[in-house]
Amino acid sequence: MKRYIKITCAIAVAAAISLFVKSRWNAWFGNIPEEPYTAAEAPDRIILTPGEQFMSQRTVSWRCGDTLEPSFLTLTADGDSVTLQAAGTVVESRGGRDAFYRVSLDSLQAGKEYSYSVSTAGKRSAAYSFTMPQADLPQRQFIFFGDVQDGFGGPSGKWFAKLYRKFPDADFWACAGDLVERPIDAYWNYFYSTADSILTTMPLITATGNHDYLKSLYPSIDPRWRHTFVYPGNGAETAMGISYYIDLPDLRIMVVDTHGINDCITLTARYRWLRKCLKEAGDKWKVVMYHHPAYSVRKSRNNLQIRNTFVPLLEKYGVHLVLQGHEHGYMRNIGTRGDHPVYIVSYMSPKSYPARPESPEFKVIGNTPMYHTIDYDNFKMEFRSYAVENDSLVDHVGISRLMTDSF
Repeated sequence: MKRYIKITCAIAVAAAISLFVKSRWNAWFGNIPEEPYTAAEAPDRIILTPGEQFMSQRTVSWRCGDTLEPSFLTLTADGDSVTLQAAGTVVESRGGRDAFYRVSLDSLQAGKEYSYSVSTAGKRSAAYSFTMPQADLPQRQFIFFGDVQDGFGGPSGKWFAKLYRKFPDADFWACAGDLVERPIDAYWNYFYSTADSILTTMPLITATGNHDYLKSLYPSIDPRWRHTFVYPGNGAETAMGISYYIDLPDLRIMVVDTHGINDCITLTARYRWLRKCLKEAGDKWKVVMYHHPAYSVRKSRNNLQIRNTFVPLLEKYGVHLVLQGHEHGYMRNIGTRGDHPVYIVSYMSPKSYPARPESPEFKVIGNTPMYHTIDYDNFKMEFRSYAVENDSLVDHVGISRLMTDSF
């Protein structure tokens, strides 16, 4: 009889596991097929990203063709031009093959306007321009938004245009991951079309999200990601180009790839790297951005790996602001020390997910895609949240070096 009960229990457990795996199979392994595509015949997807030193470094990346050809960037300032040779990489995806190019620009001058164009195999792009931020400003601003993850024909194009129109002097845009719906060429094309030419002039700092990865037992980043967004190579050894930091006057922003944490080795490498970055940041404003939130907007989720690994580190080294995405709701809470970090979860996507009820511990707003302005000076940082549809102010928190005041 005991043997029969054991066998019955084992069958029941196996059946339950099978049903659970079946229910999660698509979430874990269900990649959307990528249709075959042909490479761009002229330079496209031209994107401006900052270097490690925000005030003096930029990188311009683009793609053209499917084999490496002579490629150049021509940079003009004050009527003088210089032509720089690009480095190139051929990238194989599930649907095709692309040649990506990049040129890193150093020793750019604060407050100066630059214009540039790129060329591959004699095919030249339109001219674009960007202005380096002024030095010694009494206050600086950047814009943050969470997941965009827009479907074809969605609202992200008008939202991007509005942000660019309303905040032309922002130092940069920051996104907590999932810029695209899925890692296929059609969605990359759609994302870039919605951003129009904004990304050629407004520096973008973005984290990787789960929608930037191909699903598998060990998820892998879409091979196009690192060559579309070319960030400083100052990250953890297991996450070059997808974990990185950027220094501004009196502020360091550290970006952590959280979806690529597949085992103890990658987790340890990111932990040690972040700890080093935080130590070296000294008394600067410290902003950390990653995709999977330490504290969940949705009661059904609980990112214990992120919380147990990174939260003690963030609190020990006095991080002021933590920017997160993934859960398509808005939530703000403050660290266990009672002052900072201020943890933010947000999204700017037409897709909303159910959110937990608000409580004294968590400020929660559901069904409201948002963008956020962050203004800071030597003493205080102001974080404001706006509903993207009507620009109404829905949340505001002030952060100082010593304490946090909620309004």
